[in-house]
Amino acid sequence: MPGIIATIWPATQSKERLMSLYKNGVRILRFNCSHASHEWMTTVLSTAREVERAVGNRFAFLLDTKWPWIRTWELNEPVYYEKWQEIKIVVDQNLVKDEDTMYIDYPHIIKDVEIWSLIRIESWLLDIRVTKKWKDYIIWIAENEAEITSKRHVNLPWIPIKLPWLTEKDKEDILFAIDHNMSYVALSFTRKQEDVQELKEFLYKNWWAHLKVIAKIENQEWIDNVSGIIRNADAIMVARWDLGAEVPVETIPSHQINMIWKAKRKWKKVIVATQMLESMITNHFPTRAEVSDIFYAVSQWADYLMLSWETSMWKYPISCIEVMNKIISEAEKYI
Repeated sequence: MPGIIATIWPATQSKERLMSLYKNGVRILRFNCSHASHEWMTTVLSTAREVERAVGNRFAFLLDTKWPWIRTWELNEPVYYEKWQEIKIVVDQNLVKDEDTMYIDYPHIIKDVEIWSLIRIESWLLDIRVTKKWKDYIIWIAENEAEITSKRHVNLPWIPIKLPWLTEKDKEDILFAIDHNMSYVALSFTRKQEDVQELKEFLYKNWWAHLKVIAKIENQEWIDNVSGIIRNADAIMVARWDLGAEVPVETIPSHQINMIWKAKRKWKKVIVATQMLESMITNHFPTRAEVSDIFYAVSQWADYLMLSWETSMWKYPISCIEVMNKIISEAEKYI
């Protein structure tokens, strides 16, 4: 029966909520270093240890690395873009003169993109195409209308990203995981087996080679390198949020099946993640499509299903776990 991984944030940080997660079958708690500070994680870990002593059993803790996100500029007010509007992109903030100029903090973007390359802002919120390239900027055209707020996430589908895969922040976070006896580290945006090897070498040098490495598959490059990634990682995560921004969204189900079976043939564990019960962020009941999604993930032999925002900040974190348990149990009967 697949396990459930719950992301911990304010909605589930109390002792009562952590106890409820345990009673409903959650055994792995995820900490997202994109948002969580070391001080906050230390406090929650201490509370989780209290729950462990009370129940006479242990949680496993998963630390999810941040990776160097690519972001747009900081805004005081939202900016509205119309379809087919031409906008200038720069990598020097001093060149931003008006709302028609957008700053993106990836320094190689001008060199890396080609004419008609796609740039995706905040996962399909705004798609843009490059139409002209100059030394200090590129001109793009908006393929849809959208309102953009401050520091939005940027994806560059099919473009190899020239950024270090273990940043200094990632290393500090991993050392924190070592100091606090965590069980798993999830490596964001894994591109190739060398990324996994780099992390394992870092763990080895810090006398913690037994900490398990989960390779998060969430970009286009995994397709050419997935066999090597699976061979070197201890487990993989089908991270469907960014994967859905990097590949055509209609191909996600086939990629999910492909990854699960490639991992199974190597006897590696698989986590399926993202938007499994997204509607329950604000509703007490799931959609029929979400029920089917969980059911089919179980029938595809996923080892773990992960909840992100559903157990992090909103109204029904415990209800999400209860609903997911029921769906998993029903799927187990079927298969």
